[in-house]
Amino acid sequence: MITETTNSSRGRSAPSPDEKLPAYRRIADILGDAIRDGRLPAGALIKVSDAAVVFESSRSPIKQAFQILLDDGLLYPHDGQGFIVGQPQPVNRATLSRELLGLDAAPLTSSVQDDLYFKLEHDLILSSISGPARLNELALARHYNIGRSTIRELIFRAQTVGIVERASGKSWRIVPFDVERCRNLYDLRILLEPAALLQAAPRLPAEKLEQMHQRLVRAVADPMALGVGQLDQLESDLHRDLLSYCTNIEIPEALIRTSPTYICGKHVQVALSDSPTIETFLHDHLEIIEHLRAGQPDTAAELLRGHLDRSRDQIIGKLREFLRLPARTNRLPGFGNNG
Repeated sequence: MITETTNSSRGRSAPSPDEKLPAYRRIADILGDAIRDGRLPAGALIKVSDAAVVFESSRSPIKQAFQILLDDGLLYPHDGQGFIVGQPQPVNRATLSRELLGLDAAPLTSSVQDDLYFKLEHDLILSSISGPARLNELALARHYNIGRSTIRELIFRAQTVGIVERASGKSWRIVPFDVERCRNLYDLRILLEPAALLQAAPRLPAEKLEQMHQRLVRAVADPMALGVGQLDQLESDLHRDLLSYCTNIEIPEALIRTSPTYICGKHVQVALSDSPTIETFLHDHLEIIEHLRAGQPDTAAELLRGHLDRSRDQIIGKLREFLRLPARTNRLPGFGNNG
């Protein structure tokens, strides 16, 4: 299912780092690829209602996607009954379907898609440490045994957190993540996150703060049982969701650029050890949340600054250690050798 993105009930807020592209943009990309590849043939008549069924979407993002394709010259209006692929010509009664568009037979559940994403994220971030590389969607889809449209959605998700970017044409490129970039991004976090926390503290819903606290208490009780998805949730609680309540909405949006720092922290630590030590990280987060619950935001902000300062030194050390591994230059299928 392709869902629409909506604003929070508290007004405009920065998107979380794991938010995908808008639904209409993804629908336009899928349809556009199918038209260019010839899977959706010239003269095919497609309607908003048919596309809404195929994409399991409301009509609004479908209409927006069609408008993009109209502007690109890939569709042409047809007597108020729909749109013809290509320029005006005899209608081809091709039936729009998931199979015709190269979509998977059935949408993935969110939990399955999250598992796949974390596998891809792991491979992308470790590859980014080894240097720039191009991505081959088809080879990646085959490697992970999923459809090409699904791998594209996962790559879009990685794009929002700064791991990959568009290269020339329609290709994708892994953004290199070296020691210098890591240090620069951490310096940005140290400047902005404590300030954002001070602004966010008076606006935090007590219920949300309590949920964050409970997750941390459970994690501290059994840290070695935590998976990558749970670590991601704990990082998101403090460094994304909590800070999204700050009054200056530009700060969380700027902080999205720093996402590779904690993504790297999750995966490089696992790559270097079968039982990574995360107790310090958990206790730092727990102490910050407890001071917020006690109405002490100034102390929480200072603790956050210290936590980020220590994390910067730790991750840079892990990066240097990882770069010394002899097998670090190996790449999976779908990862090119240069950017």
